Amino acid sequence: MKTILLQSCLALLATLLPLQAQEATKSSGTISRLDTVEITVFREDELATRGQLSPDGTITMPLIGAVRLQGLTTDQAATAIEAKLHDGYLVRPQVSVSIGARVKRAVTVLGQVQKPDVYVIPADRTLTLTQVIAMAGGVTRIGNAGKLTLKRLGAAEVQKIDLKSITSGKTSDIPLRDGDVVTIPESLF
Repeated sequence: MKTILLQSCLALLATLLPLQAQEATKSSGTISRLDTVEITVFREDELATRGQLSPDGTITMPLIGAVRLQGLTTDQAATAIEAKLHDGYLVRPQVSVSIGARVKRAVTVLGQVQKPDVYVIPADRTLTLTQVIAMAGGVTRIGNAGKLTLKRLGAAEVQKIDLKSITSGKTSDIPLRDGDVVTIPESLF
């Protein structure tokens, strides 16, 4: 009898562990624009929110309105929502945020590459600057690899990057984010 009970418990555990790992993978990482999130507030069912983030990375909740979640982890998002709810609404809000469906992210590569285009990054993968340039067929012979620019979604400033220093190992490769625009200018001879 003990053997059957032990085998049953092990079988149940073997079934649940992959599901738990899958859930953890779904909830890990940062929230991207257009991801679907589920927000629950302990003992405040009317504040529960499930929906897709808008293109600007926000979601609208009862009482507090739009909250920017893009780029935050689920823990950071919960803390941000708790702070807004605490500011005049609830004494000690307890918020839980989980990521439902992830949307693929997009990076645009423009200028002097073989195949300028919008490149889709699967939600579960990190893509670096050198990888996306390789996907774009590499820098053309008239492209200036020393003066790339990187414009981040929502950022006012443009980063100037020397691709040669990355490929030579002098500086680290740059992980790309959803909405990044990489531009490779033409060389001036």
